[in-house]
Amino acid sequence: MSAPLGPRSSHAPRTPASSRRSFLGFAGVLGLGGLSACATSGAPADSGSGSSDGGAGSAPTSPDNPFGLADGELTAFAFDGGGGVPHLDFTEELFLERHPGITTDIVRTEDLSTLQPQFVNGTPPDLFQNSGSGALDVTTLTANDQLATLEDLLAAPSWDDPEITVEESLNPGVREAGMIDGQLIGLNTVQYAWGIWRDAALFEEQGWEAPSTWDELMSLSAQIKAAGMYPWAFTGMHANYFHEGVLQPLVAKFGGQDVWKNVDNLEDGAWHQDAIREAADALLQLRTDDLILPGVAQMTHVQSQTAWLDHEAVFIPVGAWLENEMKSAIPEGFRMTAGALPSPDPARADLVPNNPGAGWYVPAAAANRPAAFEFLRVLLSKEASRNYAELSNSVTMVRGAHDDQELSEAFGTITAMIERSNAVEPWQVVKFSSWYPSLAEEAHAALMALVLGDLDVEGYLTRCQTKADEVKADDALRKQTR
Repeated sequence: MSAPLGPRSSHAPRTPASSRRSFLGFAGVLGLGGLSACATSGAPADSGSGSSDGGAGSAPTSPDNPFGLADGELTAFAFDGGGGVPHLDFTEELFLERHPGITTDIVRTEDLSTLQPQFVNGTPPDLFQNSGSGALDVTTLTANDQLATLEDLLAAPSWDDPEITVEESLNPGVREAGMIDGQLIGLNTVQYAWGIWRDAALFEEQGWEAPSTWDELMSLSAQIKAAGMYPWAFTGMHANYFHEGVLQPLVAKFGGQDVWKNVDNLEDGAWHQDAIREAADALLQLRTDDLILPGVAQMTHVQSQTAWLDHEAVFIPVGAWLENEMKSAIPEGFRMTAGALPSPDPARADLVPNNPGAGWYVPAAAANRPAAFEFLRVLLSKEASRNYAELSNSVTMVRGAHDDQELSEAFGTITAMIERSNAVEPWQVVKFSSWYPSLAEEAHAALMALVLGDLDVEGYLTRCQTKADEVKADDALRKQTR
């Protein structure tokens, strides 16, 4: 048990002098049964109720301890893509200052699939952050009543101001992003806004103006080709980048966001809507006019981003995490600048996908649900959020946390881009990719075939619609709507 730490400034990233973390062993868990076996888990009958009585002892509740957290242990898993997830060290400090009687076991891992056997055995951790290629199928876990709802958490007093709830302290979209099968299951804490990135220094050098309409983009693309560069680079190995960063906003700009709502709801003929056809036709022009850097089909996200930094291409669609991910490779004088995808409709020119991400989940069978909820409440404090931004140059979903927070030029363009988009209308998260993974896989493959292969627009639409019809007809798949 450590003593509470002294006061600190919220303007400098911190890591703890000492940590209570212990790293749980993974021996014996690889290669075991997957989520198909999850229905056998011994989850409690009231697992979906959202009650915060996760089996641990309780203490009197108060605005500083709304879940009645008593001494005990918190076990958590967090996805670590290689950066060490240092912001969790700082969040852990804040948590332990107020709750020094808790022992924390926070495991950083690159593969969340190692948790599958724990769900099968009914011994999951109290909390996990679900990302990466080994991310768990939270839709299946929800269908099997193995994840707790988070209503109690969002209704609790916020960490910074007990006069408002946790939900009221957040930007729009968190609830919608966390809904699965009509229940609030996930807490997405980071604003994964997708932008079209360029080097402002290169634009100044070449005398180019950033395009705001699709016609301007096509005109500038001809100038870029004449200057010996390709207009576009992106990762073909991770097709969701182009889907989320380019297709989704372009469709919304052609026809409004209800177009994607119809797709999510598996409406008949949804993939043949005019806006999707028009967007597909516009994107096909990138291929027919030879505007895409050769070789991107085999490029990972890092490889395509490296090629872009080397000025092999001028534009690249990536989320707000780009600067942090590539910070060791950014050339001197390169001015990373994020902006909205050029639009066919001036009224929606500033609209960008603002997908709340980095989802956290609390298993229904968590041994200490109050501790899990309290840790998330700390994570959503302004102090923890500002620290996250300083360490990652990324924006959180905490309202006002980044006001007047001056970091890099790239960070400034991201926050400005998000503000302009929110002024147009809130972004509605497209859900079919998480609800129906097989449809997402087929839609992503078809999109790559359209822009990098030999598929025409009609073939693209038909391929996506055929898969959507197959999913809709599959009675074994639980259907969802928004």
